[in-house]
Amino acid sequence: EDTPFIWVSIDEQMLRIVRGDTVEYEARCASALKGIGSQMNSLQTPLGWHAITKKIGDDAPWGQVFRSRAATREVWQPGEDTKEDLVLSRVLLLDGLEPGLNKGGNVDSLARNIYIHGTNDEAKIGVPSSHGCIRMINDDVIEMYDMIAAGMKVLITGTPPE
Repeated sequence: EDTPFIWVSIDEQMLRIVRGDTVEYEARCASALKGIGSQMNSLQTPLGWHAITKKIGDDAPWGQVFRSRAATREVWQPGEDTKEDLVLSRVLLLDGLEPGLNKGGNVDSLARNIYIHGTNDEAKIGVPSSHGCIRMINDDVIEMYDMIAAGMKVLITGTPPE
């Protein structure tokens, strides 16, 4: 199987593009502050297989602010003191592929708006700190964005706490 996929390791806070047994790309990321889970409104990162159902932000500038999956007129600049958790630069929408785990009912990743995206809180990349999404450094999410296609599979793994 030579189809590349994205592997997000919550235990390592790393995102990798894997093809066969080769890691083609690797970057630090940040998953949910509240840990692993799929429930609606849990603010947790869901496990299992997903697909990138949509790529948003093809030619957006670095720091482009997205709200409700649409570019706004705002472009965030480093050093701006912004209290809210912004979705920046690129957005990859994740759709769960495993009914009962991350698809359907109260555990639907797409309905929960689980994304891979850039952030205004780059200092916390590498530490669980998001509201459920996978956050990346803006430079990294922009670089990775052009390496992936809509429909690409995403595997999110992690060890649930004891």
